[in-house]
Amino acid sequence: MKIKKALICALALAIIPAAQSFAGERETEAAREIGTLVREQLSPERIEVTVADGGKLAWIECAGAMISGIRIESMKLAAELAELPANIQDGGGMELSNRITSSRGEIVLRERDVNDYFASGKSTGGFSELRFKFYPQGYSAEGKFEADVVIIKINLDLKAEGKLGLKQDGVYLEDTVIYAQGIKQPENITELVTGRVNPLLPFAKIPFPVSFSRMTMKNGEALLTGEPKKIDGGNVWRWNR
Repeated sequence: MKIKKALICALALAIIPAAQSFAGERETEAAREIGTLVREQLSPERIEVTVADGGKLAWIECAGAMISGIRIESMKLAAELAELPANIQDGGGMELSNRITSSRGEIVLRERDVNDYFASGKSTGGFSELRFKFYPQGYSAEGKFEADVVIIKINLDLKAEGKLGLKQDGVYLEDTVIYAQGIKQPENITELVTGRVNPLLPFAKIPFPVSFSRMTMKNGEALLTGEPKKIDGGNVWRWNR
């Protein structure tokens, strides 16, 4: 009987590390699939993904990601997921993203990166030489705007001021006042111009559902945050360009 009990204890002690090792492998695999999806969709300069608690918690942190052509200084996401699929590679990161039940994010958007986007000529809104300045109170912008409205061609040197607003689907120009040749423009011109920009930063391209609760403006940058908390422990996957 003593020998039998000893064998059972030895077997149990052998099984526990094996189970822990298997769980760790699945967490690492899930982190790699999530990271690969983010890399493919957002082309970050570097990324780190941590998966813990058997795959129920994930932490994503990357720098230099591109969202709709605009570089993002940093992005963080803390997510809760449903149970991992039996085969993690079936559906890959997209399947894992569909299993996110709740998330909180944080993004640092720099004035310089917004200006680089408009200077690159990738914007199709009819703007040229458009430059923003971010302040704690809001933003100001200057540039040229061209548009064909019915049979009228609009060509304006613009100055604008307003605030950045946080909505569920992106960052928007709000409370905007536009001046052309020093004259305040009517509401229909303001709507035409801002409609070509908004949303300034759309969230639809982020391959995971993400929520933000507030935005804080600083000199030169805007901070969007849902106050995500980094998870402890877990298994990590990293990639650098």
